[in-house]
Amino acid sequence: MSSLDKYKIQLYNTLSRSKEDFIPQNPDMVTLYSCGQTVYEDIHVGNAKTYVVWDILVRTLKHLDYNVKWVQNFTDVGHLTDDADEGEDKIEKKARLLKKDPMELVDEKIYEYYLSLDAINVKRPDIAPRATGHIVEMIDLIKKLIENKHAYEVDGSIYYDISTFETYGDLAKLDLENLKAGARIGVNEDKRNPGDFALWIKAPQEHIMKYTSPWGKGYPGWHVECSVMSMKYLGETLDIHTGGEDHIAVHHTNEIAQSEGATGKKFANIWMHSAFITLNGEKMSKSLNNFITIAELIEKYGKNVVRFSLSQNHYRTQADFSYKQVESHRKRYYRLIKSYQLGLQEIHRYKDQEFDVDVSLKSLDLFNKAMADDLNIPKAFLQINNAASKIDQFRKNGEFEQMHNFMRTFEIMMDVLGIPIIQLTPRETKNIDMMINLRIQLKSEGKYEDGDNIRDYIQSLGYVVQDLSKTETIWYKEEK
Repeated sequence: MSSLDKYKIQLYNTLSRSKEDFIPQNPDMVTLYSCGQTVYEDIHVGNAKTYVVWDILVRTLKHLDYNVKWVQNFTDVGHLTDDADEGEDKIEKKARLLKKDPMELVDEKIYEYYLSLDAINVKRPDIAPRATGHIVEMIDLIKKLIENKHAYEVDGSIYYDISTFETYGDLAKLDLENLKAGARIGVNEDKRNPGDFALWIKAPQEHIMKYTSPWGKGYPGWHVECSVMSMKYLGETLDIHTGGEDHIAVHHTNEIAQSEGATGKKFANIWMHSAFITLNGEKMSKSLNNFITIAELIEKYGKNVVRFSLSQNHYRTQADFSYKQVESHRKRYYRLIKSYQLGLQEIHRYKDQEFDVDVSLKSLDLFNKAMADDLNIPKAFLQINNAASKIDQFRKNGEFEQMHNFMRTFEIMMDVLGIPIIQLTPRETKNIDMMINLRIQLKSEGKYEDGDNIRDYIQSLGYVVQDLSKTETIWYKEEK
C-alpha cells in the first residue's frame, strides 16, 4: 500500500476556515504556488520562517509519494510602499537611497536570498519567475478583465471594479461596506469604489521602472503578477496557494478577483497562510525596520541550528522571536545530534557486524500521521525525540540492530523537516577514539595537564568532549 492510500492529508484552508481533505486535481502532480520575496532588502527571520514552512510542505508531500510542481516568484516591480495603490515602488526607492540601478539591487538581493536559504537547507522551487519577465502576460490579463467588464481605465491607470465580483473579500471576510481602499490608504477619487485596486498604474515622468502598454507608459500593480505567473506555469486552477498571513486581506483577496474574473474558474482549491514571527511583540517587518536578518542569525548560531529553530512551531502559530529561545533550540538540537552520533560511533567501531537495516514502522507511522494532519510539527517532533531516546537505550544495552533501525527512522524524519544531521566518518571515529583513549591513560598516570591539552585540541577541531567518569568519556561533533 502506498503512502497515498494510507495517509489522508488534511490542510487548513483559509477560505473555509477549516481543515479539508487534500485531493489534488491530478493524482500524478500537485500544483503549488508560493508568494515569494520582494527583493529590495536582505531576507529576515520572519521571511525565512515562512519559506521554511513551504519547504516542509513540499518535503512532506513528496515523502507521502506525491509529485509536486512548485512555483515561487520574485517581485521585482510594482510593490509600492503602502502595499496598495499609492506611494513609491519599494525597489526604486531603496535603489535611489543606495545610488544603484533598481535591477542591480534586485540581482544582488536575489543572490543574497539564495545564499541565506541554501544555507538553511530550503530547497529551491521548480520555477522561480520574476515579475519583470512577465509584463506582456500581465497586459494580456488586464485586457481580458477590461473585456469581461471587471476593469476600467482612468487617465492611463487601470482599476479592478470589485463591485463586479460577487465573492470579493470572502477569503479575508471583508466588510465591503466599510472597506477603504484595501484598508490601508485614503480613498482615491478616481476609483468607482473605495476598494477598487490598481492593475496598471500610469507612471510619472521621473519613474524609472515603467513599460509600454495600450494605456501609455506605466507599471503593473503588485497583485497582478502572481495571477499571471501562477496560471502560466501551473494552470488556471491551483491545488495549493501559499503565503504569509499578511497577504490575506489585500494581496490574495485581489489575486482571486482578478484570476477568477479573467478565467471564470476557481483560482485555488486550498489557501494556506503562515503566521508572523514577531519581535518585541510587533510583526517582524522590513517596512517597520523591526527585523533580524537570517544572515545575522546564521553567523551567531550556525545554519543547522537556525533551520532547527525555524522548524519548531506549527505554521499557523504566531511566535515571538528571542535569542533566549534560539539558544534553547540550539541545546535541543545538539541533544538529538549527540544521541545520533553516539549511535553512529558504535556502528563504526563494530563495522564488521552486519545489520538488516529497517525502520521503526510504528514511529514513522505516527510521524507521517502528524505531518499529514496539517503539518502538525510539534506532534511530529515527539517521534523524533522518541527515536533519539531509543537510540540511546539500545546503544547502552548493546542492541545495535535495533539502535540502527531507530537511527534510520531518525534520519528519515529529520529529512522531511529539512533539518541537517551532522555526520561522522569511520576515520573520524577512529582518530578521535585514539585521542580520547590516550587522554584517559594520561589522566590515570596523573598527567592531567597533558590530558587537558588533548581535550582542548579535540574541542578546537569542533568536537565536544564530556567526561562521564574517570574511565568513560563521550564525544560528539558540532557544526563549525
